[in-house]
Amino acid sequence: MDFTLSPEQLLIKDSVARFAAGGHTGGEHWPTFAELGWLAIGAPEELGGFGGPLETLLLMEQFGRGLVVSPYASQVVLAGSILRAAERTDLLQRVVEGEERIAVAYEEPHARYDPARVATTAVREGDDYVITGTKVRVLDCSTADTLLTSARTGDEITLFAIPANAPNLVRERYPAEDGHDAGTVRLDGVRVAGSTVIGPLGDGLALLELGLDHATAALCAEGLGLMSTMLEATVEYTKQRQQFGVPIGSFQALQHRMAEMFIELELARSMAYLAAMTLGEERDPIARRRGISAAKVQVAKSGRFVGQNAIQLHGGIGMSEEYKVGHYFKRMTIVERLLGDVDFHLGRYLAARRMKAEAQTPAAVG
Repeated sequence: MDFTLSPEQLLIKDSVARFAAGGHTGGEHWPTFAELGWLAIGAPEELGGFGGPLETLLLMEQFGRGLVVSPYASQVVLAGSILRAAERTDLLQRVVEGEERIAVAYEEPHARYDPARVATTAVREGDDYVITGTKVRVLDCSTADTLLTSARTGDEITLFAIPANAPNLVRERYPAEDGHDAGTVRLDGVRVAGSTVIGPLGDGLALLELGLDHATAALCAEGLGLMSTMLEATVEYTKQRQQFGVPIGSFQALQHRMAEMFIELELARSMAYLAAMTLGEERDPIARRRGISAAKVQVAKSGRFVGQNAIQLHGGIGMSEEYKVGHYFKRMTIVERLLGDVDFHLGRYLAARRMKAEAQTPAAVG
């Protein structure tokens, strides 16, 4: 398989790398994102969109390298994937142009990452719906103009596009450990029009799972950038730090450790590319689920290994606020748990494998 990047992909990678190297934060430069076309990645061509999961991987890897604090994964990849699948070009056009920012509110207390565990209700009253419930760990909700919110309409789950300033809707923002934005959203009888339904009634769970798979793949790509920078910084530091009159990088035991870090990084890279290709080519939701969860598990495990060894080989300076490695490892630790930790994705992977095996097993003849 040819992994050579096209001239257009190289242009995206280089332009994002230049931006990320400037130490910017994405929220402050949202109009720049729109001007450069980054908000249009993955959108339909008729909306000015281009590219897909591989282009998203290239962008997010550079964001990881530059430790860019940005709501891109949540407000463009997650929300944008849902809107595209639901064919809501009206909202997606505004996202592409940078005129509207949309967050996704799906996780609930005690749901432990599972988008199917929804207690929030949407009760039909005439042409409207009245929505009541609580959403937790809503990524980048404080800067959003609209919240894509999951709620039960009977026994099924439906998504609603709720204005963030709607009456009886309260956002409680709190900063994450790595400087990103998160919050709790409380809906106490929020009334919305029937036109705010995203996709067919009852299709909310399928749309959510698709969007979450795209966002998880984007986080895997960000993890590649974080790990790459931690490894490079560690190699450079061991060339400069001296002990017994020689650089500590000349010690064979430390060389072996850094070689193991490189191997883990390349394992994660292979799985992240597999995740991007799965999203681009696979139409079977079970196979897609299996590929994405496998990638998230590997990236999480590799990220922990690379980060812990980077801190150890740096010694005390690795934990200082003034040195970058500690900040990269902090973000990697957050990425490890965002949208599902190792235990969650292992369970999801095994469930997908079991479903695939059952589908391939011939029915018993009575």
